[in-house]
This record gives sequence, structure tokens and C-alpha cells, in this order.
Amino acid sequence: MIKNRYILFILLLVIVQAVKSQDVLFLGPAETKVVFQADGKIFPCKWKNKRINPEFLPLEDQEVLRTKLVLQTSLDKYPPALLKRNLKVIYVAKSIFFYGLEYGGTYFKRKIYLANNGAENGYTDAYLEGSFHHEFSSVLLKRHTRFFDNDSWQAANPLDFVYGNGGREALRMNATGLDLDSVLYTDGFLNEYSLASLEEDFNCYAEYIFRNDPGFWQAWESSEAVRRKTEILVSFYNRMDPVFTLEFFRSL
Repeated sequence: MIKNRYILFILLLVIVQAVKSQDVLFLGPAETKVVFQADGKIFPCKWKNKRINPEFLPLEDQEVLRTKLVLQTSLDKYPPALLKRNLKVIYVAKSIFFYGLEYGGTYFKRKIYLANNGAENGYTDAYLEGSFHHEFSSVLLKRHTRFFDNDSWQAANPLDFVYGNGGREALRMNATGLDLDSVLYTDGFLNEYSLASLEEDFNCYAEYIFRNDPGFWQAWESSEAVRRKTEILVSFYNRMDPVFTLEFFRSL
């Protein structure tokens, strides 16, 4: 009996350690740190005030493996050196909240925060991968602004077009549709969310081109403005690493 209890204790200890070992993983070609079970310390001090009020719900254990596989696929699309220079850690939670609003993802310097509330609630593999590329493109845009041709991007928009008031306001107004919208292609936009700001517009291009979404290439073929913005985006990434070409993205 004592021997059986000892064996049971050892098995439970192994299981606990196995679960804990999944709390932090190092994924992709640069072994990027990914934290699946975190605490309030993940948020920068400057966010911890009543106005921003950052909150999160921990990721469900059953979502760790799926998230891991999606992030592995996503990270594999970038050169190791670029990841090492520009991405320190990815935090994954079930839900994240700022300003009283639920976010699908955000970033701070070289840190990315992603939400995964289950495929049944819309957090599909495609959504999770897109969310990563979306946020990482903002990290890169902030760190390498000199590589981005802002004037040419703006020139690709209709003459009288003015972006909205940013992603937060779009969330507040429930104007964050990420599905491709062919009505917007002629004017150079992919979806509703891309109208929120230049950064969100750029983010939406990044997430669709890195996912090599067939719908994106249909938009590219049908719209001169989409092709112009795609050229600007590819040039931005190419200036960080020459591996990024139009042919590269079409072969992902």
C-alpha cells in the first residue's frame, strides 16, 4: 500500500511538472519566449493606472498546444536574426482588457500580447496567426519607421480619405471587422478595421500577406491601389531582410 501511494505521488509530481513546463516555451527559429500562464507583472508600469486599467484572464490549459502550434508556424516565417532583434516575448491569455474594452492583441516595445478564447468563440488558427502578424508588424513599424514610405502609402488612398481615430476608437464603435471586403478594394483597403488608422491599415495587410490568404491575392489582382500598398509593404520588410520579396510571400 505504501509503495502504491509513493508511485501515485511520483506520477502526480511528474504531471504537475509537465503542466508547469508548458507555462513558458521557446518557439521558432530564434527560440522566442512565449508565456502561457502569466500574472499582472506582464504589463508595463506605465499602463497600470485607472485610465488604461489592464486586465486579463489566464489561458485555458487545453488551448496551450493549439496556440503553440500556431505560433510555431507564424514565427517560422521570419528570419532568426530579425526575431532576435525585434521580439523579446509573447504573452498569451484567454482574454485581455484595456480601457474597459476587450482586445484581440496589442504590443509594447518588443513585447506582444495575444488573446485566445477558443476556436468556438472565433479564435481560430487563422485568426491567431493573423493576430500575431498584425501585432508584430506594429512592433516592426515602430522600430524601423525609416524603412516605411509613409507618403506613398497615403498617396495610394483616395484624395479625400481621412483615417479614423485609431484602433481603440474602432473597438469602442464596434468597427473592427477583419473579414475581407471587396467593396473596399478599389480604394486600397482590405476590411473595415483598416479604415481606423494608417497603422491598422498596414497591420491588416501584414496579417493577410503573411498568412498567404487566397482572398488577399484576389484583392491584389483586382485593385491597383492594393498592389501599390503591397509593394510598399514588401519594400518595408525587404529593407529589414532581403529574404522578403513578393515571390517569398506568394510561396508561403
